[in-house]
Order: sequence, then structure tokens, then C-alpha cells
Amino acid sequence: MRFKAKNNGENRLENHEFNQEKSGQNLAEMIVMHEYLLSMVDHFGFRRFVSGLNPDYEMISRRTLRSDILKMFENGMSILKKLLEVNQGKVAIKTDLWTTSNQKRGYVVVTAYFVDDDSILQNRTLRYDCNVFMFIHVYLYTYLVCR
Repeated sequence: MRFKAKNNGENRLENHEFNQEKSGQNLAEMIVMHEYLLSMVDHFGFRRFVSGLNPDYEMISRRTLRSDILKMFENGMSILKKLLEVNQGKVAIKTDLWTTSNQKRGYVVVTAYFVDDDSILQNRTLRYDCNVFMFIHVYLYTYLVCR
């Protein structure tokens, strides 16, 4: 049961069904959206906060979180491939390379730009990697995805 506030200020008590799988998916999406570390699921404060919100939620491990995020990426790439297959226009591919001074690491990202059927400019990240030496791999990957 939970309280639900309506626009007119009225509160109602209604049934609420907890869904562990959906909650895990929401957690994975939040981690990706805000670029949080996967280790966040191990933080005591975060675990205590989640338990306070819903004691029924069983916290997932970093390994499970990583697996869920990779599944989300694979699903997104599958959707993107279908979208690009039916796209009547052209696709522009942009590659960005950069390094960080404090971490001494190189990064590469490959982005596709295209105009959809509603004439709206879209962009999608095809590949992101923190190993700049993987650039050749990324280039070949992009070639295979877009051909």
C-alpha cells in the first residue's frame, strides 16, 4: 500500500506492487545517466538509503550491475541498428579523442549523427572507450556497425 497525491490535493491509499527486476533496471539506468561508479552499490550509505526507501529491495552486486548495463547497451545498439537501417538519409560519424591530465588516460568516443523521419537531428554514441590504443578496434567496430 502507498499514498498517492492527486492534483486536487486529495490523498489516496492504493496498492503498490514492488518489482525487484524493474528496480534493478532503474538503478542501472541511474548509474549510466549520472556516470556514477559501479562501486556505488557497495557504499554503506547508499545501501542504508535504499533500504530505508524499500526494505524489500535486495541490493545487486557490481558484477550484476555491470551485466545489466552491458545488456542495456546491447539492446540500445540493436535498436539503433534497426533505426539506421530504415533511415533514408545519410549518417555522419564523428570521433573524439582526448586525454585527462590528472589521470594520464586517453579516451575515445564515436558518435553517429543523422536526421530522423521527422526531420529532427539525432545523435547516438556508438562506442566509448578509455583506452586510446583501442582506437583501431573502435574504428573497425564503427565500420561494421554502419555498413
